[in-house]
Amino acid sequence: MKYLLRLLRGGVIIFQRTLYLLTLGHFPPPFVSVNVIICDGDKALLIDRRDGLGLGLPGGFVGLKEKVEDAAAREVKEETGLEVELAGLVTTMSGKRRGSYIYATCLVYEARITGDKVTRDSLEGKCRWIPLHQIEAHRFAIDHFDALKLFRESKSHESADLKTNLRS
Repeated sequence: MKYLLRLLRGGVIIFQRTLYLLTLGHFPPPFVSVNVIICDGDKALLIDRRDGLGLGLPGGFVGLKEKVEDAAAREVKEETGLEVELAGLVTTMSGKRRGSYIYATCLVYEARITGDKVTRDSLEGKCRWIPLHQIEAHRFAIDHFDALKLFRESKSHESADLKTNLRS
């Protein structure tokens, strides 16, 4: 399975680069992908990826005629079995993804679980709840660590602002 995923990823890269060369750099536009940060208290839901690249956020590529928001909810459902509601955009990352040869624009969302909190494993990997303060101790796929670190920092600033407002 690990080798099949790598072969598929290699095919996508070759396809993207071939189109780029044949059209003198005008096609294709970068791929659009989504990742979703789901927290339960101080823990974030991550996927222990079967391809051996480490932990990753639930997410994937956006379909041709699909809304980005719908793709985010679909990917979470496919990879974890959870129903979610998007709470907001955390960050946008673009360019060559670290650990990959794919050029992509990735939108990272925060989401809340709306149904049961029971997760299931998928073809992508196994679901794991990791405390946000322990993310440095783990190996991450692509640039998911950067997104989680940014999310954690934004939450700590919100918490500090709330405490300041309560005192005044």
